Amino acid sequence: MSYSNIANRKNIVLCISILLFLPLFLGTPILSADGGSQQGDSWFSRIRNSFSEISNSDAGGGRPRIRPHFSFTNGFNSNARVGEKQSDAAWQARIAPGVTLVLPVGDKLYNEIDYTYGLSTTQGAHTSLTTGTHTINALSQYRLSPDTTLGASNNMQWSEAPDKIGHTFFLETAQAQISHRISDKLSGSIIDLFQYYDDPTASDVTVDQMDFKDNGIRSLLDYSVTDKLTLSPSFTWNIRNFTEALRRDYKQYLPSLAAAYELGPKTVLGASIGWAYRNFTKGSTISSLVYGASLTHTMGKKIVWGLNYSRSLQDTFNTDFVLRQDNPEAGNLDTFDTNFRVLRVDRIGTTGSYFFNEKNSLSAFLDAQFVNSDIDDNVTTGRKNDEKLLETGTRYTYRLTRYMSFDIGYTFGRRFSAMNPPGRSEYTFHKVTGGVNISF
Repeated sequence: MSYSNIANRKNIVLCISILLFLPLFLGTPILSADGGSQQGDSWFSRIRNSFSEISNSDAGGGRPRIRPHFSFTNGFNSNARVGEKQSDAAWQARIAPGVTLVLPVGDKLYNEIDYTYGLSTTQGAHTSLTTGTHTINALSQYRLSPDTTLGASNNMQWSEAPDKIGHTFFLETAQAQISHRISDKLSGSIIDLFQYYDDPTASDVTVDQMDFKDNGIRSLLDYSVTDKLTLSPSFTWNIRNFTEALRRDYKQYLPSLAAAYELGPKTVLGASIGWAYRNFTKGSTISSLVYGASLTHTMGKKIVWGLNYSRSLQDTFNTDFVLRQDNPEAGNLDTFDTNFRVLRVDRIGTTGSYFFNEKNSLSAFLDAQFVNSDIDDNVTTGRKNDEKLLETGTRYTYRLTRYMSFDIGYTFGRRFSAMNPPGRSEYTFHKVTGGVNISF
C-alpha cells in the first residue's frame, strides 16, 4: 500500500471520528460536571465505561474488521403491562441484528462503530404492540504515551422502557476521558459526561414530561496501598436541567471514597462511602450519606457468587437500566415514581453462577429494593409513596460454539406496599424467556 493511500485512510478515519463525537464537544460545556461514588449514589458509576472492553489486541492495531451480531428472544409474560390486575398476559419476542465496524489506525488509535436494530412485539388478549428500536454506539481511544490514554464515546438509543411496553424514548450518552498512570501505585482519570433525554409523551402531560440535559465531570484517583488494598477517592459534580419540569432542576456535589480488598485469592471485598449534596433550583436542598458494599467469591473452579448493597439518591428517571450490564433482567427496579424529583433507595442483590463445563452454565439472581419518599419532593400530587420491589430469576446458558449461545430463563417480579397512586399500582409477574445470541 502506498504512502498516499495510507494517509488517505487515516484522513477518512479522522473525519469519521470528528463527525461521530462532535455532539459530545458541542453539547458539553468545558466547565460543566457530574459524578458519583463507585458503588453508592453515583450517576457516573451507573454509566458503563465504554473503554473497559477494549482488549490489548484491539488497541494494538491491525486491519479494519466487520463483526456482525444477532440476538433473538421469545417468551411469555403473565403481566406484560405490570399492572395491578394480571389480565395482560402476552407473548413477547425481540429480534436484534447488528454490525460492528472496527477501525484501528497504527498501534495507538482504535475506533469502533456499532449499530443494532431491535424489533419487539407483544401479543396478548388485551395487548397488540410492535416497536422498533435503534442503538448507535461509537468510541475512539488514543494512546498518547505508555502512561496516558485519551478516549471519547457517544451512545444514542431509541429504546423502550422496561415497565411501559410500546413507550419509546431517546437517550444520548457522550463521554470524554483522560487516564494517566502517575506511578506504579497511583493512577488518575478525569471523565466528562453529557446526557440528553427526550420523552415523546405529549407536552400537556406534565408528570411524564421528563426531557432533560445533564452535564457532569468526575475526577478519580486509584492508589494501590498494598498488593491487596486499593483506595479510590473521587469528586463529582453534575447539573441537570429539565425542559418543562423546572422544580426538578438541580446541581449535585459528591465527594466519595471507595476501597477494594483482596481477602484471599478467591475473595474480593468492596466498599464505598460519600456525601451527596443536591441543590434544587426551586425548593429545599437535600444532602444524604450514600454508601455501598460488595463481596465476590469464587468457590472452587465452577461457582462464582456475589453480594452487593447500596444506599443512594435516585432521580425518577434512572438511566441505569438502559446501559445495565451486570444484571439486565432486573430492569423494572430501575424505574421510579415520576411524581417525585428525588427518592432515597436501598438496594440489596445477590448473583451466582455455576459452570458445569466450558459450554454449560447456570446462573441466578435476587434483587430487593426499598424506596423511601418525602411529601415535599412530590412535585405533582403531594403524596408519599414508599415502595418495596423484588425480582428474582434463573438462567441456563449453552454455548454451542465460540460465537453462538442459547439460553432459557425464568423471572419473578413483584411491587408491594405501594401507595397506589395513578400508574404505580402493585403488581406481580412471571416471565419465561428463551433465546439465541450470535457474535463474531
